[in-house]
Amino acid sequence: MQTKRAWRWLLVVLVLAGLGPAWLAPVAAQNADVTLTVRPAFQGFARAGTWLPVVIEAANNGVDQRAEIVAGTANGPLHSAIIDLPGGSRKGVTLYTYVQGGPRQLGVRLLVNGEEIATASARLQPVSEGLLVGIVGERSLRLPAQLSDGIKVTSVPITLADIPPEGLGLSPFDALILTDVAANELAPAQRSALQAWVLRGGTLIVNGDTGISRTLGLLPAELAPVTLGDLLPALKDPPIVPLALSPRNQNRDVYPLTLPLLTSPTPLAFSQRYGEGHVTVLAFDLGAPELVNWPGWRELWQTILPPPAFIPSGMGFGAKLYAAFVEENLASALTSLPALDLPSINLLALLLGCYLIVVGPVTYLVLRRLDRLALGWVVVPVITVIFAAVAYGVGFNLRGGDVIVSQISLIDAIEPELARERDFIGIFSPDRSTYRLRAVGEPPLVRPIAVQGPWSPGPPVNGRYLQVAPDSLVVDGLDVPQWSLQAVAVDRIIHSPGLEAHITVNDNQVQGEVVNRGDQTLEDVALVYNDYLKLIETLAPGEQRTVQLERPPHAFDGITLSYLIYGPKFEEVGRMGQPVPPALQLRGRILDALYGYGTGTRGAQPLVLGWYSDKTAQIEPVNRRATMQQLALVRGSARLQLSGEVTLRNGFAAVFEQVGGMSSPCYTGNQIGVVPDPQPAVVRFTLPQSLGGLQADQLTVEVRSDTFWNGRIEVYDWANGQWETLSIDPLIQNISVGLEQPARFLNGNGALRLRLQRLDQGQSFSCVYVDPVIQGRMP
Repeated sequence: MQTKRAWRWLLVVLVLAGLGPAWLAPVAAQNADVTLTVRPAFQGFARAGTWLPVVIEAANNGVDQRAEIVAGTANGPLHSAIIDLPGGSRKGVTLYTYVQGGPRQLGVRLLVNGEEIATASARLQPVSEGLLVGIVGERSLRLPAQLSDGIKVTSVPITLADIPPEGLGLSPFDALILTDVAANELAPAQRSALQAWVLRGGTLIVNGDTGISRTLGLLPAELAPVTLGDLLPALKDPPIVPLALSPRNQNRDVYPLTLPLLTSPTPLAFSQRYGEGHVTVLAFDLGAPELVNWPGWRELWQTILPPPAFIPSGMGFGAKLYAAFVEENLASALTSLPALDLPSINLLALLLGCYLIVVGPVTYLVLRRLDRLALGWVVVPVITVIFAAVAYGVGFNLRGGDVIVSQISLIDAIEPELARERDFIGIFSPDRSTYRLRAVGEPPLVRPIAVQGPWSPGPPVNGRYLQVAPDSLVVDGLDVPQWSLQAVAVDRIIHSPGLEAHITVNDNQVQGEVVNRGDQTLEDVALVYNDYLKLIETLAPGEQRTVQLERPPHAFDGITLSYLIYGPKFEEVGRMGQPVPPALQLRGRILDALYGYGTGTRGAQPLVLGWYSDKTAQIEPVNRRATMQQLALVRGSARLQLSGEVTLRNGFAAVFEQVGGMSSPCYTGNQIGVVPDPQPAVVRFTLPQSLGGLQADQLTVEVRSDTFWNGRIEVYDWANGQWETLSIDPLIQNISVGLEQPARFLNGNGALRLRLQRLDQGQSFSCVYVDPVIQGRMP
C-alpha cells in the first residue's frame, strides 16, 4: 500500500515539473481599457508584392498612453506607427502593409513600453493569379469571372472615400473603373494618389454612363484625355447609345481603341498612355443590360482590361508580379557596388611577395647566421601569424570597419512634370549589429527587399518599418549579420529630372537630339534605337546636343542592351586579362535587370539613358558613421519620328501574357521566344509608343526555331474578337507568313497578340522565336 502511495506522489511531482515552465512563461498583458479594431481596405483583397492600406482604430478608456501600433502578416514585414493615446480618446491611423506571399491573416498589436496590451486580427483574401479590378462608384458593375483566354478576374466594389491618399495604397489593383461617381470631388491627396498609381502602371477606365462628365471633372487634367459631345444614334448590335468623344490634348498620344464586334462610324473608346499606365474612356455604359447579355461581352472585357501582371511560373520563387521580379533583379545588383570591392591586386601581390621573401630566404639566412636552423619550425608559424594580422589590419582599415550605405536609384522620367523614383538601399555591416534608420528628407514608405534576386523566397522578417514616428525614423531593430548586406526599398514620385530626346529615322540615317533640363551632370548618356547607338560621355545641366546614331561594329542581331552600350569596354578589359571594373559591372547588371533575361524585350522602343552619382542617400543609419554611395539611372522621355514608308524588323517590344503547362520562356538579347506546350502561350507585341497610329500596309510573322516542331500559331483579330489560325505546314522551323488586312491585328496602341501551341505531345522541346515585321506609314 505504501509502495502505491509513493508512486502516486512521484507521478504528481513529475506532472508539476512538466507544467512548471508553462506557468513560468511570460504572458502578454491584456489591458481591458484599450481596444483595437482593424479594417483592411478593399475587403481584404491582397496581392504579393503590393501595399495594402489597413485602417486601425484604438480606443483608450484608461490612463494616458504613448503607444506603438504594429501590423503585419506571418511571413511579411512589420509596419508600425507611434501615437499618443490620451485617456478617454479614440484615435485612428492608416498603416500601409507590404504583402509577401499569400497570407490569409493580418495581425495587429498595440505596445506600450514594449509590452503588448491589446491585439486584433483581420482576414485577408489573397489573389495569386489573374487580374484584380476595383469598381469605384455608387453603382455595381458586372465583370466576367474569366476572360475568353481563361484569365481570372477578381472585382472589388469600392467608393471614392476608399481611395487612399498614398498612390502605393492602390498598388493591389491592375485596373480601376470609375462608374456613376456621385461625389462632387476628390481630396487633393486622393487625386495625386490616383495620378501616381497610373504613372506607376495602373489602368484607369472611365465608364461612359450618365455621370461621365462629372467623373472626368474629378480627375487631374493629365488623366482626362477626351472631351464629350452629344449622344450619337444607337448601334444595331448591341443596341446601345454612345457618346461622341474627341481627343482633348493633341500634345499627348491619345488614340482610338479598337473594340471587338462593335461597328460604329466614330470611335467608341479612346486611350492615352500616362507614365507606365493607361487611361481609357468609353463612349457607352458598360453596365447596360443590352451589353451584359451580348455574345461579345467577354471579348470586350478582354480588350479593355490590361494583360495580367504575373510573370510565368518558374521564373521566380512563388507567384510574383512583373514589377516585383524586375525590382528584385535590380536589388541584387547592390552586391556589385564598388564600395564592396576587394583590395587591389597590386596590394595583395605586394603583401604576398613580402611574406614569401621573409619566410623564405630572409628567415633561412638569419637563422643560419645565428646557427639556429632548428628553430625554423617555430619562426615560420610566428611570421605567418604576424603577416596574417598585418593583412587583416590592412583590409580592415581599407573597408572592414566601415558601415556602407549603398543606393541604386531608378528614375523613370517619362512625363514632363513627374517621375517615378525607386531606390534600393543596402546596409553593409562590418560587425553584427542592430540598426535604426532614418529618412533624409520627408519619410517615405520603406519595405525590405531581398538581394539574392527573384529566385529567393523573399527578405527575412527583420525589424519594424515605421510610418508615423519622431525624428524621421523609418526602420527600427534591423539586424544585420557581420560582413553582410540587408536592403530596403523606397518607391516615390518626384519632379521630373527633365532628360528628353527625339530620334528621327530617315531610311538608314538615324539622328538624335537630347537635352538635359535637370540640375545634375549626366554621364554615359546613351541614345538607342534598335541596335543604333550614340554614347555621350557627359551632358551638363541645360546642355543640348544633336548627334548621329550609328550601328556599332560589335552589334549583332539580338544583342543585349548592356553589351550594345559597353561592349567595347568589356572587350578591352578582357584583352588585357583584367576583371571588369566594379563600376562598369554594376551598370551592366542594372541594364540587364531592366532589359535582359526575364523582363521581355525592348524592340525598337527609342531610349535615352543617363547616369549620375553623389554622396547623398534616401536613408542613413542613426548614431553610426557610414560611407554613403549612390548611383542613379535616369530613363528619360524619348520620342521617335519616322519619315516616309517604314519597315520595322525586331521593332515590337514583347512580353508574355500567358504561359501554361510546361511552356517556358526563351531569351536571347533583344528577342523573345517560348518552348511551346499543348497548353497555349500568349505573347503580346507592342510598337514603340510614338508609332501607335502606324498605318500598316504589310504585316508578316516570321518564326524560327532550333528544330522542326509540329504546332499551331494564331494571331488575335481585334475587330472580330477571335483568334485566327495561320495557314502553315505541319512541321515548322523557319517560316514567314503574311497577314491579309493587317489593320485587324493591330489595336490603336500598336498591340499585336500571338498564341503558340505544340500539337505533338511526344515531340522534343525546342525554343521558338517570333518576330512580327511591319511595313507602313504614319498618318
